[in-house]
Amino acid sequence: MSIELRKRRRITGTIIIAVAFVALIIALSVTQIVNGDKYKAAAKSLAVSTSKVKASRGEILDRNGNPLVTNRQGNSVVFKYADFPEAKNQEDRNKLIYSLIQLFEKNDIEWTDRLPLKYQGGKLIVDEDKTQEFEYMVSENMLELEKGTDSTADECLDALIERYGLQEYSRNDARKIASVCFGMKYLSFSVTSPYTFAEDVPTEIVSIIMEMSETYPGVESESVSYREYSDTISYSHILGVVGSINADEYAKEETLLNEKLSDESLTATDILTLKNNAYSLDDKYGKSGIEAAMEGYLRGTNGIKTTTIASDGTVIEDYLTKPEQGNTVVTTIDSGMQKVATQALKDMLKDNKNSSYFGSAGAIVVLDCNTGAVLACVSLPTYDITKYFEDYDKLAADTESPLWNRGIQSAYAPGSTMKPAIALAALEEGAITIDSACYCGATYVLEDQTFKCLGHHGYLNVTTALEKSCNIFFFEMGKELGIDKMNKYCNLLGLGQDTGLELPEAEGMLASVANKEAAGQVWLPGDTVQAAIGQSDNLFTPLQLANYCATIANGGTRYKPYIIKSVLSADMSEVIYETEPVVLNTLNASEKNINIVKQGMRDVVVNSSCNTYFSKCIVDAAGKTGTSQLKRTTESGVTMDCNNGFFISFAPYDDPEIAIAIVAENALTGSKTSQAAVPIYNYYFSQKTQFDVQETPNTLIP
Repeated sequence: MSIELRKRRRITGTIIIAVAFVALIIALSVTQIVNGDKYKAAAKSLAVSTSKVKASRGEILDRNGNPLVTNRQGNSVVFKYADFPEAKNQEDRNKLIYSLIQLFEKNDIEWTDRLPLKYQGGKLIVDEDKTQEFEYMVSENMLELEKGTDSTADECLDALIERYGLQEYSRNDARKIASVCFGMKYLSFSVTSPYTFAEDVPTEIVSIIMEMSETYPGVESESVSYREYSDTISYSHILGVVGSINADEYAKEETLLNEKLSDESLTATDILTLKNNAYSLDDKYGKSGIEAAMEGYLRGTNGIKTTTIASDGTVIEDYLTKPEQGNTVVTTIDSGMQKVATQALKDMLKDNKNSSYFGSAGAIVVLDCNTGAVLACVSLPTYDITKYFEDYDKLAADTESPLWNRGIQSAYAPGSTMKPAIALAALEEGAITIDSACYCGATYVLEDQTFKCLGHHGYLNVTTALEKSCNIFFFEMGKELGIDKMNKYCNLLGLGQDTGLELPEAEGMLASVANKEAAGQVWLPGDTVQAAIGQSDNLFTPLQLANYCATIANGGTRYKPYIIKSVLSADMSEVIYETEPVVLNTLNASEKNINIVKQGMRDVVVNSSCNTYFSKCIVDAAGKTGTSQLKRTTESGVTMDCNNGFFISFAPYDDPEIAIAIVAENALTGSKTSQAAVPIYNYYFSQKTQFDVQETPNTLIP
């Protein structure tokens, strides 16, 4: 290699080294001078993590925008990992937890007890309502008990006492402390996952905890939203409640999440959002009613909070994204009508009570004849929705079943409210005309059976038979038609079948040969005539009765009932979803025949004992009463005959708008049941008149 070449290489190498050195000097200068503060702060940080911030649930409104369920701010007491005694200092943890439990119990305030072990009658047992928690506790993830889920409650508590060093505490106190420790483990207590010790804590208790911060390091309060109700009684069954998510609900939501995450088109941001909004084991979930049916809309979008822990112990929190409240659900319920209907039902049940051995119970359902919208749905007895969890055991044990929504979940033999359907079937099939007459002599003989009527009506046509509710007339119609032809029209009217409402409902049953044979019984001619008057195996819900009545009222179009009108964004600026009326089927019956049936129903209101009540009604209405008999057993074991009273109705008679179905258990008569309809009609049509005069538009529902 020549001397010149070596010289050029030395010069080139020197230049490269010089350039690299200058670049290093510049980089160090930028790091120390320009970004010095940034890197200095970063150097002091021990950890930066993210955590979810739970969003508030959406509100629920009535059809006119009046609030039914809103949110209020309350305090939760939470453990923050950064300042809470570490797991290796279990003795300190135990003392803090025990002191906190004593503070709460001294002031008669509940704290969250997640341990799947409870005392019942002085004996420690496994809590059957906490199966998932129990399986986790005995698994290899925690106690690793050899017997697994066959372990006894006492064996589990012994293992917990050993694990958490609780030997110095009484067995009862040890169970309480272990419950909190278990909860922290079960819910993965960490910097990113604070542990909620108690919810909705009074301000005075929070103040005590804050004043004793040295005693309770890492114990803080968080502002959390809780459900607030405009009326704690009238809407309980339809609104439903929100509670802690259970194992089945969690598993279902986890499956749905995994299905969404399997979409390969998702961006990194999409995935982060989905995971951040995933349900956790300490989440709240709609348990019943609208809260459950609209869970996907009511649940908000969780935010993301960053937590930075500096070397000096300083904790800095900031939002990466803020939580967004859930959507606003607008129901079809008229809150004013709901309250009027509740009081009307209460008054009627008191006046219509039969046996003193049984309580009073019943339901009212009001539908828009021309859309299927549910304007009111009342069930009595009811309960205070704010005390649902507190009083659950008592409510569940109540023989009057206050938790049951009788309007949509109870199916009854409908009695004579079945007769308009049979009258229409007979007219349509040509079995009778408006001029056909049938003689009622109070008894009806079919083969070797004798059936009775409550009156001796003489000769009747179809309208007078409806007015007087003559059994003999409809026995004859049942014989002429046969069960299959009767059921053809009952099916078209939606009787004994799911209506499609958004809430869980009973399907009921339509008496038929197939159902009888499925039960191992034989269908007899007597079953046919009994079915024609709403007995036999017929079982319908008040919702089905209201929809059947509405179908006749509007001329033969059966709509799908619905209780959710629309879903709006939280600020109500955007329509997310809106329900459009759905036609399930049409009767294709002649207008003449439908009008004949409607005339008979009008005569019931004008000429029967219902007139006592309807003389005070501000609108012309039509209806049909009904009474069905059943056997009931008293608490002492005595079986007694009992009545259920019914009334179906629509108004105005000449241009129907709303239909009503009413049921009264343990009733005197169906006629007395009708009195509850009058206050509802008077409310609705007086309000409608006022709106027409004032030309006040409905801002939410046209």
